Amino acid sequence: MARKRRCWSPPWILLGASLCSVVLWLLLHRELLGASDSIFEVKEPAPPPLELRATSLSATSAPRGSPSLAPKSRPTTPPKSRPTTPSPATAVREVSAPHVSGASGTATDSAAPNSAKSAKSLTVALAAELKQLEGVLVVINSAMSNAADPSSLKFRIISSGEDAEPLVAKVKSRLPAWPMLDIGAVDFDPWNPRVGKLLGGKSSSRKELFDALNFAAFYLHEALPDLANGRVLYLDTDVVVVSDLAPLASLDLQGHAAGAAEDCSQRVGKYIDVDRLKALQSELPAHQVSKKSCVVNRGVVLVDCAAWKKHQVTESIEQLVKLHLTKGKGPLWRAGVSQPPFLIALAGKYLDLGAEYNVRGLGRGDIAPEEVDFYKKRKRWDPYYDKFLRKCKFHCCPGCKGWALSPYVSALAQQAKILHFNGRLKPSHAAKRGTEPVLPPTSEEDRSVREQRPLCSCGHQCLQECAGIWWKYLPPE
Repeated sequence: MARKRRCWSPPWILLGASLCSVVLWLLLHRELLGASDSIFEVKEPAPPPLELRATSLSATSAPRGSPSLAPKSRPTTPPKSRPTTPSPATAVREVSAPHVSGASGTATDSAAPNSAKSAKSLTVALAAELKQLEGVLVVINSAMSNAADPSSLKFRIISSGEDAEPLVAKVKSRLPAWPMLDIGAVDFDPWNPRVGKLLGGKSSSRKELFDALNFAAFYLHEALPDLANGRVLYLDTDVVVVSDLAPLASLDLQGHAAGAAEDCSQRVGKYIDVDRLKALQSELPAHQVSKKSCVVNRGVVLVDCAAWKKHQVTESIEQLVKLHLTKGKGPLWRAGVSQPPFLIALAGKYLDLGAEYNVRGLGRGDIAPEEVDFYKKRKRWDPYYDKFLRKCKFHCCPGCKGWALSPYVSALAQQAKILHFNGRLKPSHAAKRGTEPVLPPTSEEDRSVREQRPLCSCGHQCLQECAGIWWKYLPPE
């Protein structure tokens, strides 16, 4: 019997053909299998790359409370007896390195290297008698407290022969927290006959200004012969150092006799009779001063001793003072004793360190309306300060009543590197003050009490009594 032949039905044939087609398609497009995850996976956007910039991590750029990222050169184990008084950085913040304005000179960024990397020493000179001990203590303690390397600072006190050694001994005994303190004194008595010829006139009612030591800053190149080819930072005894002074040790003065801080809120014409100077031009040393020149205060001066001598700055000052005191030729200035001749003699011979190196006026009881306008035009004045100011009414300086504004407000204090309490209201003459912010006066009685208490900016809508910063650095007896 013949075997029956099996025949595939059309449906099975179609199914087999379909399977073969699928397998063939997958083999030809197998790269899609590996990419399937990436096709259907939902990914979150990648975070932006971390941007690294070479910025200065100063107190102005770091948020409050954030850890410092800058390398610290301050010793990690300070002396046990070191003062525990906190740095006033929260109230007085640092700003940029010395900048430039004016025709006298320009300080470049490269001229102020990171103090933490520089071990170069800096000599700081003060002129003081024993009765100014507290001021000397505050200057030295504040400078050492804010130095990255306190051992790099050397202090030399220009004093009378009678007070020189006792002054050094008392400073050492009151500052045991600084066992590495390098301090010495120079007897200024040999210069008294020479300086005595410069004392006189009626350009100031403050008797303390008619003192030989008030001119000591002009003789540093002679009084400190070991620095004849070096530099010295002169500081008045009414300043407070609130930053590291190390950058000044290596700052390029570009051949100038000195570095000083310009203050363009006041002009030379306010103090000096420029017209009379022009009339005596043939008898005067060469100078570049004009009525519109910015004021430069001699309370903070970085002296290049060799250049100072080369430019004959001291001789020019002596000649100017003698003409000022000569009947028929003087007076050449309306106010001040040693400051006006310094302004004239140093004009065009200094490098501007920047206003932050001498934030002055903190011993004044009033501020002129034009000074306030100066800061407002440059957007350095917080409208909040206006709540404290009124025309002087109760305890005004001579001629200030009714037009000058009280109390004095320092709009630049929060950016200062050095605070200067020049004026008659020295912190030591009043009761101890704190550093907490103060509120605007609420009554006439309150205004009367606080009218002669200078105020320092400490942030947005923040003012504090300037004297409190000074008291913070006065060591206990």
